[in-house]
Amino acid sequence: MRAGFAGGEGREVIGLGVSMAKGGDIIQLGKNLAAAERRIEASLPVGIDMTKVADQPRAVATSVNEFLRVLVEALVIVLAVSFLSLGLHTKPLRLDPGPGLVVLATIPLVLAITMLGMWLLGINLHKISLGALIIALGLLVDDAIIAVEMMVRMLEEGASKTVAVTAMYETTAMPMLTGTLITAVGFLPIALAKSVAGEYTMSIFQVTALALVISWFVAVLFVPLLGIWLLKVKPRAGVHSDDELFDTPFYRRFRRLVDRCVEWRKTVIAITVGALALGIGGFRVIEQQFFPDSSRLELVVNLWLPEGSSLQATEQETRAFERWLGHQPELDWYVSYVGTGAPRFTCRRTSSSATPTWRKS
Repeated sequence: MRAGFAGGEGREVIGLGVSMAKGGDIIQLGKNLAAAERRIEASLPVGIDMTKVADQPRAVATSVNEFLRVLVEALVIVLAVSFLSLGLHTKPLRLDPGPGLVVLATIPLVLAITMLGMWLLGINLHKISLGALIIALGLLVDDAIIAVEMMVRMLEEGASKTVAVTAMYETTAMPMLTGTLITAVGFLPIALAKSVAGEYTMSIFQVTALALVISWFVAVLFVPLLGIWLLKVKPRAGVHSDDELFDTPFYRRFRRLVDRCVEWRKTVIAITVGALALGIGGFRVIEQQFFPDSSRLELVVNLWLPEGSSLQATEQETRAFERWLGHQPELDWYVSYVGTGAPRFTCRRTSSSATPTWRKS
């Protein structure tokens, strides 16, 4: 095994690989390895150096931080849409923060209970589960938004908060539960996939389904309480029924559009079927890829000589390739293996008190 760096010749080295035990914290492993590296370097003989050629903890930390950033961005977008769609009024122009605050309060509550459930079910926090949380973020607020919207509508009609909460539960609880379960079942094929990818994507279904079910319980149990505390909706003057509440220019135009669609229903159905066919055909030009390309700046090159070539010839070609690598300014380091590959031997140590045992690999 040889290692080299940009601008230098390859040198014979001893490779040391450290892998994490199942269920461990790879970020903490990286910190412990960095501390151990500093201690070992202080006692190395002259002429022997340690160089880190692959740092999985750093790659994982970068990836997790990127997902957390995306999670925060998704959270901000969801909250902005909720505040504007639920609290913006045009006559007069004002923004009522109450409905948005109710939705805002449900998000950390659902996420906290979801992470508690993940801990109880043994679901680790990694890229796939973080991605599932981001997917679920746009879905878990749906039940809360429906509940708040129903309460606001009842309050605008002049109902008391108690009547509004009761009507919300009686009218929307079961439909919301049905919709929540249907959405969760939509991710079930991912969990049932009998493939290598299915082993990694199982947590998408687990986390999404868990978050959606918890969001329903929060919507029917906690949102009514939050609504009583935070909603300050005044009844609209002269409004005593649904017909009067939705008798506005916007809803009148929307009602005329629906009437036209019903009148020209055959045309609407034809357009809908055509759009469906166009969408199905469009899948042919979409790249079919579930997992994204690796973002790690690493490249593996396999160098093969014709069958029957000697080991010395392979060594010579490898050294020539190493010299070319050494002149690449964008390259930080490289490692080459000639022959049967590396590692040739492994030393397994399962705990701090275990005696290392050697075995040929």
